[in-house]
Amino acid sequence: MNTTTTVADTQPALSKSVLKRFSINVASLFSVHLANMLLPLLTVPYVVRVIGPERLGLLNFSTAYVAYFILLINYGFEMAAVRAIAADRTNKELVNRIFSEVLTGKALLFGLSTLVFAGLSYYNPVFREHVWLHVCTYLSCIGVVLFPVWLFQAMEDMGRMAILNLLVKILFTLSVFVLIRQPEDYFYQNLSTSVAQVLVSIVALWVAIRRFKITFTLPTTSALRNRFREDSTLFFSSVMITLYAGSSMFLLGLFTTAYNVGIFSAGTRIESIARAFVSMALNQAFFPIVANAFGKGREEGLHLVRTTFFPLALFMVIVSATLWLIAPLFITLLYGNKFQEAIQVLRIVSLLPIMVGISNLLGLHTMLNLRMDRAFFVITACGSAIGLGLNMLWIQKSGYLGAAYAWVMAEFWITLSMYGYLRYKGIQVVKLSYLHEAIGFTKTRLATLLGPRVTNR
Repeated sequence: MNTTTTVADTQPALSKSVLKRFSINVASLFSVHLANMLLPLLTVPYVVRVIGPERLGLLNFSTAYVAYFILLINYGFEMAAVRAIAADRTNKELVNRIFSEVLTGKALLFGLSTLVFAGLSYYNPVFREHVWLHVCTYLSCIGVVLFPVWLFQAMEDMGRMAILNLLVKILFTLSVFVLIRQPEDYFYQNLSTSVAQVLVSIVALWVAIRRFKITFTLPTTSALRNRFREDSTLFFSSVMITLYAGSSMFLLGLFTTAYNVGIFSAGTRIESIARAFVSMALNQAFFPIVANAFGKGREEGLHLVRTTFFPLALFMVIVSATLWLIAPLFITLLYGNKFQEAIQVLRIVSLLPIMVGISNLLGLHTMLNLRMDRAFFVITACGSAIGLGLNMLWIQKSGYLGAAYAWVMAEFWITLSMYGYLRYKGIQVVKLSYLHEAIGFTKTRLATLLGPRVTNR
């Protein structure tokens, strides 16, 4: 494989304007996840002292339950749509067609999800016992249908949407202090989050249609059928990822106590925020750039991935090390002495940002852009089976600690398998010989982004 491409060759992929837009999108995407995940932390010291560990566990169990319906509604539309639009975003007909198909497809799946949710929540005693809480949480699915974050992401124009999202959710986060006054008010936590999500989604959809001059056309049955078929592999891959990454809390709620769920959710909360930045905000902003590079040529895309691997990997190591160090301080300050067991959970899952970050680079950025969708699915399916098996085995014996170890082991297997598959296909993303080029690449890109003062030193 030819690796003699110079840093200068990637200038079109990461020019100064692209880098500045990338920086804005990273900050914007992080603010979205900050609003979704970090803002609720502002209320944690107050809320947990009012409702206690068990009701905190119920809140997170309900969120984990509804996450399966969100997964169905999203299907695989968003990642496939970003990949297609980012590669040819000036094609107006393409953008309108994909927008119409994705919105219609999500609406149909929302109808199906609502029927399933109503049936399960009414007939299953586990869910019926807290049906009002689950309804409050499920309302967020309306926002999932309407929220066009994928379109802003594909267009690399996240700024306005992120500001709107942040402002609305700050207001609804603060409303928790007014609404939750006694333990029985705990459901307001999820209700306020859902209402905020719906409002943001409606306004964001209106802004997207006006800003990108979108024309909605009801797609034909054959077009929808093709959309579902084309995106099915990504959907089933998402299902597999959710089964091992999102089922830990759900299985804890089914097979143990709400207390175990509360401890596990407290221990994984700050890690989820860190991972949101590493594997969601950073990767979602970077994915359209990589997709665009692969659209120009296979080698240009691979070169971009290789030269960014080492800087991103170093950043991920710093994030994980920081999580391990701050675990006692974070848990004590935010949750209090009742949650001391969560410190060990946080230290176990502090390894996840490294592994998830690397697996996203190998899988999301490399395999999917090389159209290795089926191999991506097989690897995540095997990882899901391993994760579920370990969860079932270890949760029974060790509760929340078993769930934490199972999650880490599943992610480790997936990361190792993606690396091995790419090597098998003759694609070497990670190699020490790329380190020197990566350092030069990083310096050049920073100089380009920060301006001539850095360059002239």
